[in-house]
Amino acid sequence: MGERAVSKTKRAQSTSRMPGWWQGTDGVLIFAVAALVLWGLVMVYSTTPAFLWRFGVPDASGKVDTLALFRRQAGFVALGVISATILAAVDYHRWERLAPIVLLVVWAGLLLTLVMKHVAGGTGRFLFGGSYQPSEIAKVATVFYLSVWLSRRKHRLGSWRDGAMPLAVLVGVTAALVLVEPDMSAAMTIFALGMILYFLAGGSLRQLAIFSLAALLAGGLLLLLYPVGAERMSSFLAGLSDPQHASYQIKLSIAAISRGGWFGVGPGQSEIKVSGLPLAHTDSVFAVVAEEYGVVGAALMVVLFGIVVWRGIRIALHAPDDYGRLLAGGLALWLGIEAYMNMAMMLGMLPLAGNTLPFISYGGSSLVTALSAVGLILSVGRASAREQSQERSDTGAVVSLRRGDRRRRVSRAVGASSLRR
Repeated sequence: MGERAVSKTKRAQSTSRMPGWWQGTDGVLIFAVAALVLWGLVMVYSTTPAFLWRFGVPDASGKVDTLALFRRQAGFVALGVISATILAAVDYHRWERLAPIVLLVVWAGLLLTLVMKHVAGGTGRFLFGGSYQPSEIAKVATVFYLSVWLSRRKHRLGSWRDGAMPLAVLVGVTAALVLVEPDMSAAMTIFALGMILYFLAGGSLRQLAIFSLAALLAGGLLLLLYPVGAERMSSFLAGLSDPQHASYQIKLSIAAISRGGWFGVGPGQSEIKVSGLPLAHTDSVFAVVAEEYGVVGAALMVVLFGIVVWRGIRIALHAPDDYGRLLAGGLALWLGIEAYMNMAMMLGMLPLAGNTLPFISYGGSSLVTALSAVGLILSVGRASAREQSQERSDTGAVVSLRRGDRRRRVSRAVGASSLRR
């Protein structure tokens, strides 16, 4: 009776298994990301017409295409989904040898933006007509390269020569190229990611403390060298003591959140997006979310981002190797850091910077990069599931063989019994 029950259980388990292409895929993570991406499209549809009414270029008939940015964002969503699907389907180990090439290409892109800025009058941050922002790609490239590099030097991270100093050079070069654009917030994010990955890899806490102290000193020096950064810091400190002394953008953001109340004024009904809120469709989009959907809607968005980080960390903890653990953990924390910084800035809890809200803000580089990061996280999760399935299969085969041995009868020694007779 026991063997029949076991066989029925096995048949039930085999019939309830997911298809091979879905096995190991984190459905909760996909649901949270899909909800954020769709919500982001709704916010782009809501905020970009106001932006185009003010800054759009009329066509020959004098009309402005108010849905142009929405259609463009929808195209970026399709591109990001394709990238995420490919990265999730392919074993992340296949990309390992490409890490140096990816980092060099990103460095080249950052250098090209500087050349275009001084030669062709570019902005210093974008290429190809504003559709490509190398500093966004640099963040993921830093996580990707350092995940490979640190996993290979796991037992040498305590050495200044083989661990800490090369890491400082790699992170420093990338951050410096971004800083001179100038993009201080992206440079600080890249440096923070380097320190986080060094900590996750098991680096020396003493060296980490030294680097953190050096970063604080360097940050203070940069505030003196960059007047915009110093102005934002002084405005932030003044706003902490008295909200009336906060910057114009923060005042409008807080007013939008206050107007939204608990449940918001309704989708598309925001007034602040047409009342002069700077960058309502990119950096300041969270203020519009809070006005249209209220505290409840804003809290729901925070929960969705929390789910993304939670599932990413969970996948990292079950990763089959150090490379996968650092890759999934670093990317998940990067998405969380970006979301937290953007939302905290709109609440006046951090100085204003250029961090976008992942999956929500308008922008192709940010959206495609964030979805590609999710694809890599899913790839690590799928690899972990395959390894666990293989281990269970091997264990089951051993148990099956042992059961066969137990059922096997051993014949008695014929010679011994005949002697007794």
